[in-house]
Amino acid sequence: MNRGAASRRWYDVNMAQRHRFALAILLALLFTGLPGCTPRKKNLPVYVRVLSNLASPYGHQLDHRLLDFQTSNPRTASGRPIVVQIVEIGDYKDMLLKHIGVDTTVELIILDAPQDAAMNAGVQADMAHAVDICAALKACPQNVPAIIPSGTDGERLEAAQKFQDFLVKNTPTS
Repeated sequence: MNRGAASRRWYDVNMAQRHRFALAILLALLFTGLPGCTPRKKNLPVYVRVLSNLASPYGHQLDHRLLDFQTSNPRTASGRPIVVQIVEIGDYKDMLLKHIGVDTTVELIILDAPQDAAMNAGVQADMAHAVDICAALKACPQNVPAIIPSGTDGERLEAAQKFQDFLVKNTPTS
């Protein structure tokens, strides 16, 4: 009986060690595999900052067009969401004259009138690339130029172009 009890204990110890060994291997595999299971990175948005005079005759309509664009869930080719932000300004003419291209960067400039481009040499130089977005703003009083400044590049340029194209091609339904 003594021999049987000893072999029984040996069997139990041996089996426990096997389980412990298998558990150690399983845990090692689990912890080496976990770093590969990182949560999917959230696509950070691409911001399109827009200089526009919200006190202009079309300011209210531009707000509606911006909301229409945002609710269409716009994305860049890489899948990053596009977020349009109107630059908060106190004085449109002061901002255009003294700040754009100096201490303020925007991806799209929407002028009240083509003549406003003369206030800023950089904007005047980019007027050759301006598009008229008047149709998107319903009954606007005149030509409303939208300009993507020449320094805009990469995904910011792509996002600004998508918003500008939206304004040119999508006239309001109501």
